[in-house]
Amino acid sequence: MAAVRRVRGMFVTVAAAGAVLAGGLPASAEPAAPASPAAPVPGASIPKDESPHDNVREWWYYTGHLNGVDSHGKRHSYGFEQVFFRKRVTFPTLAGYSGNLAVTDLTNDAFRWETRTAIQPDTIPAGGGYDIAVQDWKMAGKNGSYTLGGGFQDGSYKVDLSLQQKTPPALHGAYRGIKGLIDYAQWGESYYYSYTNLATQGTVWDHGEPVKVTGTSWFDHQYGDFKSAFGKWDWYSVQLNNGTQYMVYLIHDANGIVRRSGTLVRRDGSTADLPSDSLKATALGTWKSPATGLSYSSGWLLQVPGGRLVIKPQRLDQEVAWPNAPGGGYWEGTSSVAGTVHGKPVTGQSYVEITTPAITF
Repeated sequence: MAAVRRVRGMFVTVAAAGAVLAGGLPASAEPAAPASPAAPVPGASIPKDESPHDNVREWWYYTGHLNGVDSHGKRHSYGFEQVFFRKRVTFPTLAGYSGNLAVTDLTNDAFRWETRTAIQPDTIPAGGGYDIAVQDWKMAGKNGSYTLGGGFQDGSYKVDLSLQQKTPPALHGAYRGIKGLIDYAQWGESYYYSYTNLATQGTVWDHGEPVKVTGTSWFDHQYGDFKSAFGKWDWYSVQLNNGTQYMVYLIHDANGIVRRSGTLVRRDGSTADLPSDSLKATALGTWKSPATGLSYSSGWLLQVPGGRLVIKPQRLDQEVAWPNAPGGGYWEGTSSVAGTVHGKPVTGQSYVEITTPAITF
């Protein structure tokens, strides 16, 4: 997820074959939440709604886990985040874009991040999807097939990746009977869908050395006309070795947690909304940033229906100390997962985002 989000003024139905995720999807061996009394109306059309919207805020957000071998036979492991935030100025002739890129080098115990900004027209591809550049960083694609790339000015790291998912995107929530619309608490409402299991391949240039990598990534797209309000959120993406994924977020206001929401994504791509009272995240520790002085929870016990998952950061310092972020920074990091779901042991990987309280949007 990330630092800015957007909502659609009117919803549209899904037109692409195989792109609809609604209630009443076929059951599988994976755990399921109770069925809704009535099937919600789909609130996104893929690839049309992959493009920029006439909304106040929007973002396209990738995180992922990569492994590879360099030309000398040395093995490397990385986490990465690449996100483009959009703020409407005059749709579609002018918008403010900002991008963050972060690389966690687990092999060499390093973390770097950088930002880019641009004021430019929105690009609305005729066939849907998106094709966005923020200076020398790019994201493009549609219908589950994407490319992205960018690097740091000092040449330390650069990524060039192709990503593909054959199952349809997960549409989160069913607020007001619209599948893919979530109740965003004090900030209003948000259209929100994800590709949760993107097969990823490409190259990471590690201080000039090309490392051919493969791995798995996660993509979030949110858009809405958000209200300005005080708060923070915790967000968890979980990819398990049993082929299932979980998205869980918790929104806080000045008095505590005000919204819990989550989605189970089964192996076949079908989804189930998770009851809010079944979700809980307990911090197992804290970490204070030497760069910003901000404190973040660090290590978490995430409870989902029938499951308990311990999520541990693979590096403590994965803070994006971005002055434009709510609170002046956010923690976004690659993490490991171990636990049980319905009595069976599971392992996996996660990206976690922790923000600090501030007036947002």
